[in-house]
Amino acid sequence: MPKVNINNFHLYYEVYGEGHPLLMILGLGANTSWWGRYFLKELAKHFKVIVFDNRGTGQSDDPKLDYTIKTLADDTIGLMDALNIEYTHLFGHSMGGGIAQELVLNYDRVNKLILCSTSCGGPKSILASPEVLRIIDKPRGGRTIEEIAEETLTIFYSNEFIKKNPKLIGYAIQNMAKTPMSSENYVRQTKAIESLNTCDKLKELVTSTLIMHGKKDILVPPQNAEILAKLITYSQIAWFSKSAHAPFVEEPNLVLNAIIEFLK
Repeated sequence: MPKVNINNFHLYYEVYGEGHPLLMILGLGANTSWWGRYFLKELAKHFKVIVFDNRGTGQSDDPKLDYTIKTLADDTIGLMDALNIEYTHLFGHSMGGGIAQELVLNYDRVNKLILCSTSCGGPKSILASPEVLRIIDKPRGGRTIEEIAEETLTIFYSNEFIKKNPKLIGYAIQNMAKTPMSSENYVRQTKAIESLNTCDKLKELVTSTLIMHGKKDILVPPQNAEILAKLITYSQIAWFSKSAHAPFVEEPNLVLNAIIEFLK
C-alpha cells in the first residue's frame, strides 16, 4: 500500500494505467474506494490515473491539526512532487473541486481542469437547503459509522438510484465503515470547506475547464455550476440529468465520455 511522506504526515495514494497524468481529488470524508473500480479502470485505459486519500481520511495519516482548503492543495502538490509529476490534468469532486481551484490558482502545474459537483464558496455560492445542512452538521460522536453512512448517502445519491441499487449502497456503506473518519477530523474538514472563497480569483483563471454537475444534486445545488461558468473564462458545462452529487457513480459512462472528450 503506497504512502509518501508529505508535510510531516504519510499520504496514501494509488496509480492506475499509463499516459498523461490525471490527478483526482475527492471531497468531504471520502477515500479512494469511493471512485469505484469500474470508473478508475476505464479512465486508466486513457491516462495515468492518480487517486489518494486527503489527510485524516481513508488510509492517510491524521496530523490532528486545523487546516484550510489551501493546505489540502499544498498536500496535493507534495504528492505530485513525490511522484515526479510536473504537469497534470486535474479532476476535483465536491470539496476536491475547491482543492483543485486552490491548486490551479496558486501553482502553474495543471494542463486542463475538471470541476465536478462543486462551488467557488463564499457569498456568491448557493448553499444546500437547511434540511441538508442539518445532516452535514449533525454531530458524529456516539453514532455508528453505519448510521452516519446511511444518512450521508441520502444526500449523496438520488432517491431513484438508491432504490434501484441496494447492493451498491450496501457496498458504499461497507467502504465507509472500513476506514472511518474521526469525528474530530470531520469537523476540521467542514471548517475548511466553510472557509473556501475563490469567487473573485477565478476571473484570473486561464486554464481550460470542464464543469460537471448532476441536475438532482441537493448537496451542492446545480446553480453553482452556472456561477462557476460565468467566473471562469475558458469553461463549459456538462449536465447529468439523472445524477445527484456523484454523477461518476450514477451515470459513469456519460461522465467517462465527457472527460475523455474534453481531455483528448
